[in-house]
Amino acid sequence: MKIVILAALFACAMAMPKRMVLPRLPASVIMSGKYQLIPEDKIVGGAVVAPNSLPFQVSLQRRGSTGSFSQSCGGSILDANVIIDAAHCVRGVTDLTIFRVVAGEHSLRTDSGLEQNRAVTRFVMHENYKPLTFENDISLLFLDAPLDLSVPEAQPVLLPPPTSELDPPAGTIVTVSGWGTTSSGGVISDQLRSVDVPVVDDDVCNRAYGGTAASPQVYPSMLCAGDISNGGIDSCQGDSGGPLFTGTGASAVQHGIVSWGQGCALAGYPGVYTQVSFFLDWIAANRV
Repeated sequence: MKIVILAALFACAMAMPKRMVLPRLPASVIMSGKYQLIPEDKIVGGAVVAPNSLPFQVSLQRRGSTGSFSQSCGGSILDANVIIDAAHCVRGVTDLTIFRVVAGEHSLRTDSGLEQNRAVTRFVMHENYKPLTFENDISLLFLDAPLDLSVPEAQPVLLPPPTSELDPPAGTIVTVSGWGTTSSGGVISDQLRSVDVPVVDDDVCNRAYGGTAASPQVYPSMLCAGDISNGGIDSCQGDSGGPLFTGTGASAVQHGIVSWGQGCALAGYPGVYTQVSFFLDWIAANRV
């Protein structure tokens, strides 16, 4: 039955406009019936990172029918009590007990003893999030207990300066990370992976998705990155909500949140990210 449902969802996605794709959430979340069609996300063409070298990265996990938790989305530590994530990772969820945030994670299957597990007590989703266009795809998750940020395995990410003019220009190499699949429709990665991708000009990205100045598909609050000519490097299913950043370790600056895209790593279709600098005032007003 699940195969029939998933096949129907893929058929619907193919019949919709180019920008409408399956979520960058795992197929198990889609088939649970608790989610709608959203962007696709994974790490394609990258490599496993050194354990705990990206201490701001968290795994947002969902509890399944068996009671066990599995990878759903990424996320970043904003401070000891707050995680920055994508709105589409939490939209429609009323039972917060299905969520678990894991900081200090590297291997999903192996417990290193460095993990910090926290429940989510509430979340704030952008009030103007639009699921059909993915505008304002940002949320904040609040934890049931503070993370221990005195250890090197769990550190907050830095936010960009309060102006989009200082965001990485087209051609700048940025990094995206997550436990998402390494091919469209593939399986979740056990270990945290990352890939370097070039920033793509907004107008080029907008035209790639069929948008115009009068009817945009890529909005000013979005940031694009990927190899538009050759494809092969991208985020994918299971990476949603994760960080697009420059730098590394505790000095990393987050510029984007994994949001949407056409397939994964397809030539002509770069990944599209929520542009963090656009929402600095919103973050400041809602993080308390």
